[in-house]
Amino acid sequence: MTTPKPDLAAVFREQFPDRKFIVVSNREPYEHRWAEEVGEISVQRPTGGLTSALDPLLQALGGTWVAWGSGEADATVVDEQNRVGVPPERESYRLRRVWLTHHDIHRYYLGFSNQFLWPLCHLRPDLTRVRSRYWERYRRVNRRFAEAVLDEVKGSDAAVWFQDYHLALAPEFVRSRRPDLSLAHFWHIPWPPIEIFRISPQAEYLLRGLLANDLVGFHLPSFADNFLHCAEELAGAEIDWERRTATLGGHTAHVRDFPISIDIDAFVEAATVEDAPAQMERIRDRYLPQGGKLGLGIDRLDYSKGLPQKFKALEFLWERYPEFREKFTFIQVAVPSRSDIEAYDELAERVDRQAWHINDLYGTDDWQPVHLLKQSVPQNRLALLYRMADICAVSSLQDGMNLVAKEYVASQTDETGALLLSIFAGASAELPEALPINPYDPEQFAIAVRDALNLPEEERRRRMGAMRGSQRSIFDWMGEVFTEWGAADRGEEAGTVVDPG
Repeated sequence: MTTPKPDLAAVFREQFPDRKFIVVSNREPYEHRWAEEVGEISVQRPTGGLTSALDPLLQALGGTWVAWGSGEADATVVDEQNRVGVPPERESYRLRRVWLTHHDIHRYYLGFSNQFLWPLCHLRPDLTRVRSRYWERYRRVNRRFAEAVLDEVKGSDAAVWFQDYHLALAPEFVRSRRPDLSLAHFWHIPWPPIEIFRISPQAEYLLRGLLANDLVGFHLPSFADNFLHCAEELAGAEIDWERRTATLGGHTAHVRDFPISIDIDAFVEAATVEDAPAQMERIRDRYLPQGGKLGLGIDRLDYSKGLPQKFKALEFLWERYPEFREKFTFIQVAVPSRSDIEAYDELAERVDRQAWHINDLYGTDDWQPVHLLKQSVPQNRLALLYRMADICAVSSLQDGMNLVAKEYVASQTDETGALLLSIFAGASAELPEALPINPYDPEQFAIAVRDALNLPEEERRRRMGAMRGSQRSIFDWMGEVFTEWGAADRGEEAGTVVDPG
């Protein structure tokens, strides 16, 4: 399954023929670190779907990526303007680094971004922490990012693409100084209903910041509609529901939905390397020495991913359907995340206890029901796990998209697996052939696992084949964003009309 890639550089130039391309994100695409050898500096390569897709685009277009310089050797390699050419072997574009202090990280990143905006947008207002010092630092750091952007576009025209919830205020800071620039923002997490978002004491300021963009993108139509409702009620914007625009202070923002995807070919290639059968056999020998079927979960260790609910469902499975004891093994990769935040530490402890409890109840001398791997796994190994897994369970309680579901489908080159997908994951709207689960109902979840394991091979192939045939890549996604952005920049009609209900 090879997917043709659009020429993104050509698409961008067609939409913005005379504009420089600027990407702005919290995380940087290249990180410089001190190697173990004294005096040696190593470069950590891009990771993640969006980063790995944007990096070659910037290499083809040139331009600048503005990001937090988080590597311990980052300051050593930049010039006096805090810039460094990347990639190191063939410098094609500039990486402009913004420096964060200890207080910045604690208050802007861990504080407002991840202890307020993240839980609020994932419908967990009980976990939000409202602190004036967090908000003040968030404003200060956003202004710092904006100043870096303005510095990079001096004397030139540009299209500036902001990424995610860390930088909601930066567009307004840039717009106030350079109204001629074309600005877009993609919000990578859910946007909550107004009943939740109005909890924020700074709701109006956050909305005004985002409404300074020409284009604001979300994963799903419901998130875009939630945003428009908030903009109308909390910021006083004039909403045109037919055109899906929000006008405030004479400026019009176009609001669209763009379901993000993955680099499909990268996962297909990793799953079908020449020695894939031998590698998969070694994995089976390690985790399934007695044979049987394999279940898989790949998640960040985050409360939005529903890990406790997933483990409760597995406990129900082995309790009520003993025929799966010693016949079904579950590997859960739980990548550590934000360990400086209390809610995440408590979650890690809870998941540890649950895994131990299940293994204590049902494990034998020769078989361990759950293997909990609290570590990151490289993409090439992930693809093999995806390919060999009989089922993959995505149990999100609230998720903007969830790319694990799409990675599993892409890696299922034999088309013999079954995807169990939470109805609260954005991906469920694009993958209707997945087996739906409600993670809040562990008994129903357990039944869904049972049914997935018993699903006839012909039905597995039908469902997986349909999902694989309908997937669009991250490159298609970016091409759509650029096309819609260009139309918004020119004030043209574009986008899909959605009834707000």
